[in-house]
Amino acid sequence: MAREPELERRVLDTLWQGGDWSVRDVYAEVGDGLAYTTIATVLDRLHAKGRVERAKDGVAWRYHATRTKEEALAAEVGRVLQRAEGASEPLLVAFLDEVEQVDPAALDRLEALLRARRGRS
Repeated sequence: MAREPELERRVLDTLWQGGDWSVRDVYAEVGDGLAYTTIATVLDRLHAKGRVERAKDGVAWRYHATRTKEEALAAEVGRVLQRAEGASEPLLVAFLDEVEQVDPAALDRLEALLRARRGRS
């Protein structure tokens, strides 16, 4: 069985495709050997955490993510920065190093975004 955070991420990846999803829809997308009730439990836990919203559709629930994938990832980065407390500069340098390894052009895009945010195009 998938580790819980990994399974939550797979479920969220499905919901981030957009629209409202039933448990059966999510199960069809990510089930691969998991029990239907496992997917239902994951969706219920994500709802309790505020990561998804749900609405009754007859006797079933329909789910959608409360944030976009980008918003959720940005919130994760924010939580990491909060945990860094006084070490945010070394953390940011390490983050930039990691970004540069993964996508060197991302640093140029980041610089452009920073200039635009500061009003210097």
